[in-house]
Amino acid sequence: METNYKERLTEEQIEQLAIDIRTFLLKEEIWQDVDIYFNGKSFSTFDKKSNKHYYNNSEHLVINEDEDPSDYFEYINENHILSMSFEGPVCHMMYYGSDSETKKKFDKIFEKYGLYYEFGDHWNCTCYYI
Repeated sequence: METNYKERLTEEQIEQLAIDIRTFLLKEEIWQDVDIYFNGKSFSTFDKKSNKHYYNNSEHLVINEDEDPSDYFEYINENHILSMSFEGPVCHMMYYGSDSETKKKFDKIFEKYGLYYEFGDHWNCTCYYI
């Protein structure tokens, strides 16, 4: 996918970013207590319909429609590209630096799209254009 990332990403590219993040977290076996908000929906480890968590389970991928991260956390830009909330191993990787090699790989995903992220609280982040 060759794109000039100095311009706004399309909804398809933003969704691909969300897929890349989820795929990476699944591969690293840290897809746990995570929500990725983008394009008015979210990828989640929690299925509201069954009231169950699906950790590191690529067979049960939860997609929620009509989701807005500002319904869940305060520090969010209204024009956000993609936002995440996280606890557990992703929080430890992101905020506490428990696995610097995995975090470097994670950061490369955002760099590929010409983005960086910043924390709102220690358990959420929003990404922006570089």
